[in-house]
Amino acid sequence: MTMNRLWLLVLCIPFSELAAQHAGPQTNIKTGVEKHPPERFMNGQIKHLGDFIDRFNEVVKAGTEGQAALRSLFNEDDLRFPAHGRMAQPYARQVDAFIEWAMTGKTLIPKRGVMRAVVGIKVSYEEVVDTLKVHLRKDYTSDSAAYWHITKVDNLLRIRDEVKKNRAKEASVQPSGLPPNASEVSFLPLLRGLDDYRSLAPFTPCLACRDTAWQKVESALQDGKLTIENVVSNRIYLTAGCWEMELSEFIREKENSGWLISDLFEKNNPVK
Repeated sequence: MTMNRLWLLVLCIPFSELAAQHAGPQTNIKTGVEKHPPERFMNGQIKHLGDFIDRFNEVVKAGTEGQAALRSLFNEDDLRFPAHGRMAQPYARQVDAFIEWAMTGKTLIPKRGVMRAVVGIKVSYEEVVDTLKVHLRKDYTSDSAAYWHITKVDNLLRIRDEVKKNRAKEASVQPSGLPPNASEVSFLPLLRGLDDYRSLAPFTPCLACRDTAWQKVESALQDGKLTIENVVSNRIYLTAGCWEMELSEFIREKENSGWLISDLFEKNNPVK
């Protein structure tokens, strides 16, 4: 083949095919960083509580054919599920009953329904590290706003009995609240609020909730003996009909990740 014929053959090949043969990953010209498509598992992640509620309701509306999708909202790594020769635990049978009930009755999770949370906060009391468990409830106002309010704190065993119990009964600070998306950011507004006010009172409008355990923590906060560090655990509880679902955040690189059901309770047959 002569040189002229070789050049003629090259010119006949479509430029699009040549480009397809040599095209690599797209590169951002400004940064020089290669762009890759998102991993497949990212499409199935439940990143926000609102996403979980929407997905649950959509699956339930779909009817019996959505059972597999509803099951995917549970933590698939839970050891109570049968796998690799493991026997099914009572919890697994309870999940089966819940799925059948949800699909049959098509009961949805209301957008302004009952929602509560239990947050574990790492604290230091006179240089001794402990975990403070704070119980919260989402309350709604007449103008459709929503806030988290403290309903209970678990007693810190390391707080000595001699702290002043009644110091915070009549707190002078104005009542406050936590925005409803606080749980999405590990309740950082709660940490900031406790650090700013040095008090539980702004977030506890319920006077009956200020029991002895609450007063001990409140006094320790006001005395400066109790310091707040960071959130170490976060559980959200949603209600659907006669069932309550415990949600936990699972951060892992697969589709069954994000906010998933980690436990399940019948309200008329509490297990907690």
